[in-house]
Amino acid sequence: MSAYATKEEVQEIVDKAVTDLSEIIGNFAQQVDARFNKVEKELSELRESHQRLLNTIDGFVGRIDRYETEQLMRDNQFNRLLEWARKVSEETGIPLENL
Repeated sequence: MSAYATKEEVQEIVDKAVTDLSEIIGNFAQQVDARFNKVEKELSELRESHQRLLNTIDGFVGRIDRYETEQLMRDNQFNRLLEWARKVSEETGIPLENL
């Protein structure tokens, strides 16, 4: 075996190193791409879940808003009826108990 390498031998070694390095980089790129695809899919699922949650919360808030509006209307109606009852009580002389 000679202490010197021929140009062809050096070229063969360099070509093999480049090929090996290209394969390593290609494999790494595929692994990174697969991980990004997985993360992208999970992110998409999280967005969908988040949107469903927001829709549910919006529904609850709407129900609460309607309930509070109905309560306010009932309270106003009750106060008007109570005011009317007090006038009737005053005019008729019939006492209104604890109201």
